[in-house]
Amino acid sequence: MSHTTPTVVVDSGASVIEGAEMNANELADKLEQGHWEGGTREQVATMLRQQQEKLNKYELRHVAQRDRIAILEMQHKQQQAEIEALKAELRLIDELVRGKK
Repeated sequence: MSHTTPTVVVDSGASVIEGAEMNANELADKLEQGHWEGGTREQVATMLRQQQEKLNKYELRHVAQRDRIAILEMQHKQQQAEIEALKAELRLIDELVRGKK
């Protein structure tokens, strides 16, 4: 008896097992209802692992984006402080110029 590796392809959050495309929630629903006979336990395990891998990638991307937003917010605050300092300097210069007239 030969053992073949299950063919599971993940694309846009969905997995394909022997031509049946479904996401993890749909698979869970079918398993709970006892209506899914589209694959083996190995195929289901492979699909769930691939779904988890994809979720991990999304989480890493989310963390990176959150970090980038924090950096941009900090830069924005610094720039706002610089703008306010320049405004104050301009007011002082304006007062000095007006005072000399």
